[in-house]
Amino acid sequence: MKEKEYVTEPLKRLIHQPAFLVCVVVLGMCAGGLHAGARWLQWHFRKLEVPLRKSLDEMEESKLGSYKVVRKTKIENEEVEAELGTKDYIQWYLEDTEAEQGDAARYLMLFLTYYTGNPDKIPHVPDWCYVGGGGEVSSTENVMIKVPGIGLAAQGDELEVRVLEILVPGEAMGLEKRIVTYFFAVNGKYACTRTAVRRIQNNWRDKYAYFSKVEITFFGEGEITPQKSLAAVEKLCRQVVPILYEEHWPDWAQLRHNDE
Repeated sequence: MKEKEYVTEPLKRLIHQPAFLVCVVVLGMCAGGLHAGARWLQWHFRKLEVPLRKSLDEMEESKLGSYKVVRKTKIENEEVEAELGTKDYIQWYLEDTEAEQGDAARYLMLFLTYYTGNPDKIPHVPDWCYVGGGGEVSSTENVMIKVPGIGLAAQGDELEVRVLEILVPGEAMGLEKRIVTYFFAVNGKYACTRTAVRRIQNNWRDKYAYFSKVEITFFGEGEITPQKSLAAVEKLCRQVVPILYEEHWPDWAQLRHNDE
């Protein structure tokens, strides 16, 4: 009985073509050369985790200046926390004791999250999260604020943040307006869009990957506009972000120096 042939006649003819053999050899060389070249150029396709220097939960309230911590909360629903994708986060409700009573900027929520080791992780942003919960984004704007002491001296200490005016379902009928501001610290840099975060993390020269979102939401009584909220956001960031930069987020310059 004739044995079954697994190499067909067309394939036999192709194998005997010099051009085909050259292509196979070149592809094999390229595959091996890619990994060798990546090692020589210090390209990193897979990213390593880098822990926080100090847990976000350990932020010292005494360093918050005029801000008093009113309440600390954690997500109780395990499915919702799993969707968040990290256990390194804090939700602190703050009161600015220097603000006037009745000032819409007196009460706010600080929501910090931290992720590491996964450059393909799509950051959660209010633009999408609130809409998924039945809200509407009525306006968006990227604005520069001035925050010294966070490694931006060469850029005049200017930090770009994203400001959203969002309508969310209220307790009564209709929608309530909410102002939300956020930005990311990512691999020693700052960004305020998901695309920028992923671009920075996917730098082939970086061995590690992390990003941390700083989100500020106002929930006090009274009217607050995006313009009015910026002064309050800048004030809080001047107090909180240097603490994160100096005590909590990874020392990116030191990490890069250790890899040299």
